[in-house]
Amino acid sequence: MSLIIGAIRPHHAHFYSTETTVSKDHFHNLKGFTKSVNGNSFDRHFHLFRGITSFDNKHYHRYYGKTGPAIPLSDGGHYHEFENRTYYNYNEPLEVEFGGILYGEQNRPKHEHFFIGRTYETVGTDPFFSSILYTNKSI
Repeated sequence: MSLIIGAIRPHHAHFYSTETTVSKDHFHNLKGFTKSVNGNSFDRHFHLFRGITSFDNKHYHRYYGKTGPAIPLSDGGHYHEFENRTYYNYNEPLEVEFGGILYGEQNRPKHEHFFIGRTYETVGTDPFFSSILYTNKSI
């Protein structure tokens, strides 16, 4: 049995970790996992990701994004690059009694941060595809 390179597209996700730019004398950390998709190192697939930054300077930011296409590695794996910005948050946090997000006073000064990063190892690969790709060398 022979396989065409790139014919197998296992579902998987990636870990990511990066820091934002400094704004208003502070920065935030972003860590998480991309959404799972089917793809391989050669098909130019992408992943979506979203999360909440670390809690610094008495606040956090929401962020959403889409990675660039898969970039092949010499070991057969791949990674993705990404860049985006966080959603705005107030320069001075509002006092909220019960937590959550409170928006109001539209003239309050706000700020955002930018981030650039890359994904790391693949996580959550389908065991069926792993057995074909990594254990059956006769294919």
